[in-house]
Parts: sequence; C-alpha cells; structure tokens
Amino acid sequence: METATQIIIFIVALAFSAGFLALVIVLVPAIRELRALLSDLRMTSSEVRELTEELNRISSSVGGKLDGFGGMLSKSQRISSNLGTALNLLSKLPFTKVEWLALIPAVMWGWKAVSKLKRRKNERQQ
Repeated sequence: METATQIIIFIVALAFSAGFLALVIVLVPAIRELRALLSDLRMTSSEVRELTEELNRISSSVGGKLDGFGGMLSKSQRISSNLGTALNLLSKLPFTKVEWLALIPAVMWGWKAVSKLKRRKNERQQ
C-alpha cells in the first residue's frame, strides 16, 4: 500500500474514532438523564395511582353525602310548600289585619260587663 492510501485510511479511521468518541461523550450524559427521568416517571406514576385511589374514595364519600343531601333537600321543599300553603290560608282569613286583634280585649271586656249585669239582675230577682 502506498503512503498516501495509508494516510487517507488513517485520517478516515481517526475521523470515525473522533466521531464515535464525540457520540459517546454526548450520549452517555443523555442516557444518564433518561434513566433519571425514567425513575422520576415511575415515582410520579405511583403517586398518580395513589392520588387516583384517594380521589375515588373521596368521590364515593361525597356521593353518599350528596344522596343524603338530596333527601334533606326534598324534605325541605315539602316543608316549604306546606308552609306556603298555610301562609296562603292565613292571608285569606279576615283576622289578618291588626285592627281585629284590638277588638278581642274589647269584646272580652264587654262580655264580662254583660255577665256582671246578668248576675246582678239575677241577684235582685231572688
């Protein structure tokens, strides 16, 4: 082989070696970073699973409480409708005005006066 061929082969081998060395220098830290990322991904995945399980427990607990809340809501609706009906009936009565309430003591006073008069009349007749 000639010297020029050997030099060309040597330069090509040196270029391949330098390229391989550069590739190793670049890829080794990248591989280490990928391994670190993979371990972080595993930890994150396990945390996500735990959080999902906790979320499912909370969801079922809240669902049970919401069922009870729905019952309370329907009962309170029934109570409020009954109360509305009762207030509607009270508003139709003639005793809703305050003036009628003022007549109650006057009627009682008059009733007592009339009963005293009747008693005195009965006492005089006997």
